[in-house]
Amino acid sequence: MPHYYTNDVHEHDYQTITYDINNKSYTFTTDAGVFSRGGVDFGTNLLIETILGEQPAVENFIDMGSGYGVISVVLADQLGIQGTAVDVNINALELTNKNDKHHTVTTMVRDDYNASDITADLYVTNPPFRAGKTVVLEIIEDGFNRLHENGVFFMVVQKKQGMPSYKKAIDAKFGNVSVLAKSKGYYILSAKK
Repeated sequence: MPHYYTNDVHEHDYQTITYDINNKSYTFTTDAGVFSRGGVDFGTNLLIETILGEQPAVENFIDMGSGYGVISVVLADQLGIQGTAVDVNINALELTNKNDKHHTVTTMVRDDYNASDITADLYVTNPPFRAGKTVVLEIIEDGFNRLHENGVFFMVVQKKQGMPSYKKAIDAKFGNVSVLAKSKGYYILSAKK
């Protein structure tokens, strides 16, 4: 079975979903083989709501593990900033490109997690927990390395996915960590560089 964090070949099964937030409606094209293709998942929604509620003073962002681009599109549109969507799944990046164009927002789309030239004020991730703890810890490290001074890191994680250990890892790397929101077992963790 193909997973959203791989590039397995699969039959396309495009569908359109709608996502409403802050009195605005967005439509997204999704496909088989990408995370949460049937609709925006609870964790991603909580992450977006929390970031928009915090209104961070940032000029750009990185959406690590962008999927079909929900976070990228909404942040670019509602915060009026540019960002970089990064994912290893080529189909997800193609969908992000399509969804960016549909919503006329500007997001650079990259498939290279190791591109050292990407830096930002805001680093956002709903990481691929099924890829394993090592990958998620690498994303936390990557977030610290790519953030500008005073940049802000946001991550959504369920308690059952290891929230306490990821909270400790973020605190160890950044020297601080906060739980900005929690609901139905999901936590929004944040840190400032």
